[in-house]
Amino acid sequence: MKAPIGTKLGINNKLICAVVFALLAGCQRQEANENTSAVKLPVYQFNGVSASARLKGILQLKQECLYVNDILIIFPENTAQWDSEKETLIYKGKLVAVGNELDIAGGFGNFEQDNLRIKHLSPMCDHQNIWFAG
Repeated sequence: MKAPIGTKLGINNKLICAVVFALLAGCQRQEANENTSAVKLPVYQFNGVSASARLKGILQLKQECLYVNDILIIFPENTAQWDSEKETLIYKGKLVAVGNELDIAGGFGNFEQDNLRIKHLSPMCDHQNIWFAG
């Protein structure tokens, strides 16, 4: 015995709705992941020698970039991580949340002279003032 045509259309509509919902849910999850992992820490190749000046101030998150006193922080490769859920910087075993004080050794850089050393710099970052963490 065949199912009435109306029943077949109802099943097809439900199937189409379920597929569309699954696709939309997948897109929303992907967008959320992109937003939470948007911070890309700019890094440089560390040769073991660094300046010993201190930069102390509140850790700021602007656009995709981390600053202290509006100075963009450039980290030695493989020394810093970003926890997007907690908005926390992990640097040399210390955790510093956005809005808390960061006290970091290093020295000022000059972007025009140093830009070839820097990797993973987002175009969203203001690199007028940069600090090479040590």
